[in-house]
Amino acid sequence: MLDTTRNSTKIIMFAIVIIAALFISAFSTRLPWGMKSTCLEPSLLITFDDITNITNTSGVPVPHGYGGLNWENVLVLNGLNDSNPTSGYRTGVVSPPYLAFDGWGSPMAITNAATNTFTINSFYSCAVWYDNVTLEITGTREGTTLYTKSVSLFTQSRTFIELNWSDIDTINFNPICDWCWDAKHFTMDNLCVTLEK
Repeated sequence: MLDTTRNSTKIIMFAIVIIAALFISAFSTRLPWGMKSTCLEPSLLITFDDITNITNTSGVPVPHGYGGLNWENVLVLNGLNDSNPTSGYRTGVVSPPYLAFDGWGSPMAITNAATNTFTINSFYSCAVWYDNVTLEITGTREGTTLYTKSVSLFTQSRTFIELNWSDIDTINFNPICDWCWDAKHFTMDNLCVTLEK
């Protein structure tokens, strides 16, 4: 009888550990547990969560002037929507539920809405459909390239991209993937910028 009780206790404890592990892994890509809080005053944290309340959509354009910036080919959607449960949209969410992405898998750009320059500090990103999408990022001022960086992105892991590029008026994002056809989408969430005055 004592052995049966011990075995039952072991099985129950094992089940509790498994359930806890599954619970934590299920929410680890949705909640910002352990995320770096690097966007401090006077910087602005852009979460894309206040643009729309539509939950089932293929994307809504980010309006010009949002966050003091202009947005070219930047769309926003609910990354936690169940229509794409295994895509990088879910992985890319840092501040639930919305995130930005490049429309049609094409290059996107962000410019200052005023004539002043800005600093792009950081953001989180991942690939949406295929692993090893290379994101080429270029920061320019008045057409002159000041900064460049390439980052490999994956669908099931979010990447923190820290740039700290100051005095730019445009940042371009060009996804590269030779085997992805038109599905070179990448995500962006918790964009940290500093607008120059």
